[in-house]
Amino acid sequence: MNTVTGNKGGAVDLQALIDAIPAYRTVACLPTHESIILHDGEKELGRIPLDGVADVSLLDDSSVQKRYPVTRSLILGPLVLLFPKKTLREAFRLCIQWKDTKGDYHFTYIRIARRVMAEHMLNTLKRSLTPEVRADLAGRASEIKERAAVSDKEQHRPIAETSSFITCGHCGIEFRKTDLPPGGKCPVCGQRLNVVAD
Repeated sequence: MNTVTGNKGGAVDLQALIDAIPAYRTVACLPTHESIILHDGEKELGRIPLDGVADVSLLDDSSVQKRYPVTRSLILGPLVLLFPKKTLREAFRLCIQWKDTKGDYHFTYIRIARRVMAEHMLNTLKRSLTPEVRADLAGRASEIKERAAVSDKEQHRPIAETSSFITCGHCGIEFRKTDLPPGGKCPVCGQRLNVVAD
């Protein structure tokens, strides 16, 4: 299976593509029945085969930044060193350890800005590795392919849609068929409506 869509370089190029994504954008991991699709919202970056995934973990790269604002230093003097202003910067990386078709192990790191998103993505990927979920995804994929084949055959038939609304030809007001008064007359202009029985 090709691990990187549209790229012949393999896992090294996959990590380079992920690292090239700006920090304000998130790379999504979309599990299918056979692979994890890495997508940045505009294009597919690559695929990691589910059979080759060895481990999925979450790395916490959060840091605390200490600052000494000028106003505090003027007020507190040298005591400002005891009371710095602290800013927490959350940063997480999703680590996917996987083996390619040649048997080489690779690590793919995906930057995620918030803890909630990181934990959700980790739980989704771990759940997609279970045999029950993979069987369910494979069943859904085959159903979708069958529906697509059937819909291609049915495309040639014209579909007659029946609307639950009717528009008065005289005044142009639209009404629900269920709200019409008995007798089939327009409640606004009083003219007879042409209602086709369903």
